[in-house]
Amino acid sequence: MQAANQTLFDDPGQYQRLKAIASGVSKSGILGGMTFVTEDKVRAGEIIYRIGHSNMPMTLNMSSPWWMRDSTFEHIKSTTEAVGGDLQELYRIKCAVSYDFGVADIILRARLKQTLRAFTGRGRPVVCESESQRGQAWFGAIEIAQLFIPGLRDFERGVPTPLCHASIEILETSKITSFIRIQRRRGKKARKLAMGDR
Repeated sequence: MQAANQTLFDDPGQYQRLKAIASGVSKSGILGGMTFVTEDKVRAGEIIYRIGHSNMPMTLNMSSPWWMRDSTFEHIKSTTEAVGGDLQELYRIKCAVSYDFGVADIILRARLKQTLRAFTGRGRPVVCESESQRGQAWFGAIEIAQLFIPGLRDFERGVPTPLCHASIEILETSKITSFIRIQRRRGKKARKLAMGDR
């Protein structure tokens, strides 16, 4: 089955431009993006996640090219639970997402309605430039693969493309703080059941 955004990968010039963006390369240098970039496909029916920003319209959150597979999100979530850490901070650490990129305080869970081509890779180390966090470094984790899915947003107009609406079905959005509370409640209930305390 041909990917719905296949044409974006067919033109060599367009392909190199998109791969450069996924790699964090721009006219002003390199900022963020991914290293070890390779091609991938996210298939119809797959569940994907995104950590988005509550101070952005939902249209911008859903049309961002930056997503992760459910297995990647589950790894970050389970690691957070195992160490008793902060999901938001661990996400920043594992995916190399500095405060400069946004507040990163909401979770979007989505289903792919059609297969899409993507680039995948590991977060490139970044250093914060904002006054309050200047110099703080975020290195990324080699075991965390991110997705860059081209074609979801019309960047000139700042709106989702028809491809985005045809491909991304948002199943759930929640504030990270609410998500953590629910997960901890479920964890406590599961532990009580395992111990026979009903």
